[in-house]
Amino acid sequence: MKKWLLILLLSLTGFANAAIELGKDYTVLANPQPVANPKKIEVIEFFSYHCPHCYTLDPFMAAWEKTKPADVDFRKEQIVWQKQMEGLARMFAAFNATGTIDKLHRPAFTAMLQSHLNMADEAVFTKWLKQQKGVDTAKVLAAYKSFAVNAQVARASKMTRDYAIQSTPTIVVNGKYALAAAAPERLIQVLNELIAKIRAEKK
Repeated sequence: MKKWLLILLLSLTGFANAAIELGKDYTVLANPQPVANPKKIEVIEFFSYHCPHCYTLDPFMAAWEKTKPADVDFRKEQIVWQKQMEGLARMFAAFNATGTIDKLHRPAFTAMLQSHLNMADEAVFTKWLKQQKGVDTAKVLAAYKSFAVNAQVARASKMTRDYAIQSTPTIVVNGKYALAAAAPERLIQVLNELIAKIRAEKK
């Protein structure tokens, strides 16, 4: 009797969460992709700076990243659906290459979605960048135009195609499972449960 009472109380307080379901909470990619490090559980968030849902999810993923398990590798990928989006992938790659991602990533989101700046346009991006305080503008612009970043943009385009990304944000776990669209809190919950599932399967 006490056991059933405990289950009821947990359910009412939201701590007893239903197990994640294939087809409802996540799907299997038609063409699973290899992971960078087979010893880790890989999590990739495919996003875009023009996506308001990505902007909403961003702080939740940032908080999750700070406390993610040690056996999980996480990274973001700016998707490239068409030629015009290459500028966004170039900007994101430049931030990563120069170690300015923590300082410029969120402001770039805000500039695009709230100030309605076309950050995919090099001239617009350059003008915006020069207005950012405490940033080595020359260093970021040099990276933006570098061969290394060119390669990253090409890679982003290929990954968008290989993973068949149709919408953003899309979170893919271990190159195989794509989380279904949901509220940020639910996405984090499903992500954690899916990671636990994969970890158990590895044993």
